[in-house]
Order: sequence, then C-alpha cells, then structure tokens
Amino acid sequence: MTKMLRMGCGKKAREEVTPEVREKVKELLSRAELVERGGKVVVFVDGKKVGKLKFMAPVDELEVESVWRGPFGTKVELSWRGRFAGSLLLREGL
Repeated sequence: MTKMLRMGCGKKAREEVTPEVREKVKELLSRAELVERGGKVVVFVDGKKVGKLKFMAPVDELEVESVWRGPFGTKVELSWRGRFAGSLLLREGL
C-alpha cells in the first residue's frame, strides 16, 4: 500500500512564470470553450479538456499565478481579480 501512495505523490517543480508561458496560456484561452459541468467549468481547446475553473470568469481577464512542472505536462494556476480561478495543463501539440 505504501508503494501505491508514493506513486501518486509525484514531486512537482515550481517554475518561474515566463513571458512564453503567459503567451501560450493567452493563446489557448483565446480558443477555449467553457462548459459548465457539476458546479465546475471545464476548459476545452480543440475538443480536448485542458483544465477547469472553479467559476465562470472572462477568459481575457484570467492571469497566470504560478507554474508547476509535472509528469504529464506543465500545470498553470490561474486567478481572476486576485482570486484563485482554476488551472490548465499545458501539453505538447496544443
């Protein structure tokens, strides 16, 4: 059981928020479709789920708060008016 717990707890490395990441997020959000499901807002780009928001927010007003490198891509945490709004997962090919 301990082995299974360790497998799910991968370390994430926090990174500096670069202009390139901000530009990529802005570009993705400009193409995003927001769909409300079960009290959350799912973010789709080109038919692929790329993230979720806690509430409906104007995508052009979302700001990048922090960036984390993980095993499946780069996680970007977003805020709106100083409040945590949700996250996106940046992957190759998006």
